[in-house]
Amino acid sequence: MDGYLNGYATIVNNVMKHIIPRVSTDEFKEYLKYMNKIEHNERIYTDTGITGLGMAEIIPDGAIAASDAPIQGFTKNYTQVLFTKKVRISYLSNYFLFDSPAAKIKAEVKKKVIDGLKAIEQSKSYLGQSLLANGWGTSFVWVPLNVVGNPTLVSTLGADNVSYWDTAHPREDGGATWSNVIVDGLTPSPVFSYSALLAARRQGSLIKDGRGNPMMIDFNTLICRKGSNTAQLAKSIKATIDKGIAPNQTNIFNNAPATETFEIVELAPWGGLGLTGTMFFLTDRNMKNEDYGFQYIEAMASKAEPVFYDAPGNQDFVSNFNSVAIMGGSNMQTWMASAGDGVTT
Repeated sequence: MDGYLNGYATIVNNVMKHIIPRVSTDEFKEYLKYMNKIEHNERIYTDTGITGLGMAEIIPDGAIAASDAPIQGFTKNYTQVLFTKKVRISYLSNYFLFDSPAAKIKAEVKKKVIDGLKAIEQSKSYLGQSLLANGWGTSFVWVPLNVVGNPTLVSTLGADNVSYWDTAHPREDGGATWSNVIVDGLTPSPVFSYSALLAARRQGSLIKDGRGNPMMIDFNTLICRKGSNTAQLAKSIKATIDKGIAPNQTNIFNNAPATETFEIVELAPWGGLGLTGTMFFLTDRNMKNEDYGFQYIEAMASKAEPVFYDAPGNQDFVSNFNSVAIMGGSNMQTWMASAGDGVTT
């Protein structure tokens, strides 16, 4: 084997050998750790917000109260896309590897080598992470990591028609804009630290709903890249808070932590368009629902299509794996984000 796709045919020679699949471990549905799943069988899913009543008033005796009514919020359309993986093996390779009496590859090895369902889940996990990492812009071009596939333009606009991470999210009632880009002191997108955690929670506590009432969001979940300095420091800070001690505290008479503990969700180190080691995000796991945050909208779960032979062509063995789904973000009030570079807004 020379490491290229056409080298696959060289293992069909009639020599005794032990064949081992050099593949990654089974891919879990990482994106569901921070995305709400919606099963929807139509081509287009429309999220239309409706914002409820504002605060009540006090009126003098005999006066007439002002009238109020719910107001229409923002609308976002999700159009389903096709996640697909095509596997093509020559007739000879398929016969001598899998079907002949002397076939050398066992069934469990074949499944690992030709596992299109795993490839589909990998693409979803990588795309989901790419949405997080590229949410400071309005769109980006997504390409599979191995470049076996077409580039796809992906939108990163929320329902309010601005980027996921923005300093000027509009409010439904026309009130003051709000920001979900973390700022520590005068530093936007700081690297993760105890100070940045406190800053994010202070800033997040000021986010209002569409009628100007406090959201009361509990930023209890930190999302970062597995194995990064951010993840390692977050574990240290969390462990210190869990002991009832404030990190970096030098005053022994005031060593209680100033904030609550948090959960850490580490995402796979994809590289490419995925998270960098300095990026981190805070969200409220209790508000992972169809009202807020990221959505995974599925019309057809991952499935393997019937295998066929390309008879009019060269009789290749062809297998397709497909899923119909879409990912995106709607109302991002329950998320805070930092690029970790000290400049990104």
